[in-house]
Amino acid sequence: MTFPKGYNTPSLKLENIIVKRVVPDNYSFGTVEIDSPCGNLVKVYGVERSLCDIVRGSGSDIQVVKEAMKRYAASKEKDIHRLMKYAEQLRVRPKILHYIEVLL
Repeated sequence: MTFPKGYNTPSLKLENIIVKRVVPDNYSFGTVEIDSPCGNLVKVYGVERSLCDIVRGSGSDIQVVKEAMKRYAASKEKDIHRLMKYAEQLRVRPKILHYIEVLL
């Protein structure tokens, strides 16, 4: 789960939840609302933001990154312009460009 920097999360760590923190300006960047399985609206990060987070993460499994980028490149709903905008904001543009150039 992702939280803004400074958010206190000790109880979540006790529940074995992996906590990620981002600067407040990037916290709500790239969110979309979807229906949960119970029918409630929840905020989640969109595909493009999630791809940037996967690439940005330290220790990301290269196989996971490759598979995610392949699926995105094959998707009819991809938005390369949005992906590049997010990659610029999150400072992973060179890494994203590397994968996109290979796959497209």
